[in-house]
Amino acid sequence: MPDPTNLPLPLFLSQTLHTLLPILNDEQPLSSPAAQAILAEGLDDLYLVARMITSLGVFSENEGVEELGDGELVFMATGWILGEVEAKTGLGGWDERMACLRRSDTAYSSFLQLISAYGVLSPEEQAESSAMADSTSRAAPRDPAQKREAKIRQYKREKELREKISAALPGQVDSSSHPVTLLIALLPSSPTHNARSSTSTSVNPEPDAHTRENTLLLLRLLHTLTLASLGHNTMELELLASAPRDPAASSSGSSAPPREEENDNTWRLDRSAAGYRPRELISGGGRVLRPFTILPSTSQLSDRERLKGEVFRSGHRLPTMTIDEYLDEEKRRGNVITGGGQASYDAPTNSELLALEAENDGTMRGDEADEERLLKEEYWAQYGELNKKGAGNTTNRG
Repeated sequence: MPDPTNLPLPLFLSQTLHTLLPILNDEQPLSSPAAQAILAEGLDDLYLVARMITSLGVFSENEGVEELGDGELVFMATGWILGEVEAKTGLGGWDERMACLRRSDTAYSSFLQLISAYGVLSPEEQAESSAMADSTSRAAPRDPAQKREAKIRQYKREKELREKISAALPGQVDSSSHPVTLLIALLPSSPTHNARSSTSTSVNPEPDAHTRENTLLLLRLLHTLTLASLGHNTMELELLASAPRDPAASSSGSSAPPREEENDNTWRLDRSAAGYRPRELISGGGRVLRPFTILPSTSQLSDRERLKGEVFRSGHRLPTMTIDEYLDEEKRRGNVITGGGQASYDAPTNSELLALEAENDGTMRGDEADEERLLKEEYWAQYGELNKKGAGNTTNRG
């Protein structure tokens, strides 16, 4: 079998797209190892095509679209193909997926810059492409009404361009065909996917008169699809940024830099609340030293309520203290009065206990209690003689 890299560049690109088409067209499961192997091999071929285009100097910043030949226009879609294939790879873990999405964004952005520089787009499309080139405007409009209007405009433009291309290539593609199918229709037939004939290796010897117009329509269609794909990549990157990393990757001791979100706590109201003790939150005089949240008692908290509290938690990270911890701290500070109630009312007084112990005749403790009771009664008798009733009321005698 001849080396495919020895083929002319259009045939090499066509053969690569023929190989990738079943996966891009969702005819094969994307998660299967065979599909990922085909995508990896296809990416190597596509990056080789991109390097060959750069080394041959097919595109230049000083040219316009009118200066490009009909066969060169189709290679402007190489960046879009790379972005599309990169977005379908990287299913092996968090780090791999993030890297593939970033490479996909880079490829999409290079495609937008190329077709914008050559003036392929209409004024409205050019304005959208310029806004998308700004990294701060990468995301879709925040306002729901503007977001809906942008999606409607993109859908209408995509439908219109698909119908024009389908009408220009009757019998080859239809309006629902995958864009890669449209690209293949504009490239020469690959010898491995065409009937054996003496003309199968010729490079599009007789291009159609409308090939250039169809290629420009296809590039505008890919521009519209790129805007939607960049929005999808942005949303997935945001989800991955807030998701935990792969445990296997984190335990392997890789030297990958930690995510920015794990180190950036500037948006938090406080540092981690796990290190605070109750006495660091409330002073000895009862003054609150630091804002904190009182949680329900853990002994009375059901599993359902506990799991709900862990999921639907607030955005801030204040120190927390359960009811049990709060009461223990109040007891330590002496602010909790124990006793009282009916049990305290029914309990015997000290005098009654002393009288009961004094009734134990013949015992040492009974004699001591009887002596103590007599001394107490003598003390109160003397106190009554020395302090007559009303003797201390010298303020309001009348």
